[in-house]
Amino acid sequence: MSGSPVTLDALIAAFALPAHPPPRRVPKASLADNAPTAADRRLIDGKLARLEWVAALNPATTGIASATSEGLEVGVINLLAARTRGPMPPRLAEIVQRAIPQPVILVHADETADAPAALSLAPKRAAEREAGRVVVKALHDSGELRGGESDFLATLALSRLPSRDLVALYAGLVERVEALIAARAGGRPFRLPSSPTELGIWREALAQIDELETQIAARAAAMRKEVRLATRVEQGEAVRQLRAKLDKCRAMLE
Repeated sequence: MSGSPVTLDALIAAFALPAHPPPRRVPKASLADNAPTAADRRLIDGKLARLEWVAALNPATTGIASATSEGLEVGVINLLAARTRGPMPPRLAEIVQRAIPQPVILVHADETADAPAALSLAPKRAAEREAGRVVVKALHDSGELRGGESDFLATLALSRLPSRDLVALYAGLVERVEALIAARAGGRPFRLPSSPTELGIWREALAQIDELETQIAARAAAMRKEVRLATRVEQGEAVRQLRAKLDKCRAMLE
C-alpha cells in the first residue's frame, strides 16, 4: 500500500455525516458485561487506551428508515472510535461490538500520533435463546488504511451508501470492506462488485485464500522441523501445490 496513513480523524471525516455533538468518552467499565473472563478484562485494561462514541446514524439524523434483520430491530447505527496500545486485537474488537446490541461502525487506531486507522464491522443477529442478547456473526476489518486507497474512502460517504434502510446501509459498508480486501488480495485497484454474483465469487475466493494460507503455514512449519530428507521433499511438494491453488484463487479476484 502506498500513500500516507489515513488517520482516525480522516477516516471519520470520510463518512461525511451530518453535524453531530462532540465525541463522548465511553467508560471501560461499560464493556465488563461482555468480558466474561479475566483474560478479556486484562485485554481491555492493557490494550484499550480510549473509546469514544462519535455519532448515531438513525432515521432522525440521516432520514434513513429503521428495519429488522434476523430478529434484530435496527433503529440506529453507532459510530465508535477506539485508540489502542498497539494493533487492535480481534477479540477486543468483538468485545466492543458485543457491548452494543445495535450495529456498530468501529474505527480504530494506535494511540500514537498520526497512526493509520482501520474500520471494523460486525453484522449481528438476535440470540435465539436469550432475549435482548445479540450474536456477532463475523468480524470484518479493513486493516490499516493508506492515502493510496482513496477510492475506497470515497465510497464511505453517507450519500454514497445504500439508503433503503439502516440494515441495507450497514450491509453496504460490509460489502465495501470485503471489496477492499479482495482488491488487495488480487493486487488491483479498489472497485465495488458489479453484481451480487461477483461479490459471492470474491467471498468464496477470500475464504479459500484464508484456508490455503493456514495450510501453507502449517506445512512450512512442519517442513522446517523435519530432519528426514524424503519427508522434507514431500512436504515441499505439498506446499508447492497449495501455492498453485492460492494463485488460482487470487486470479479470481483480479
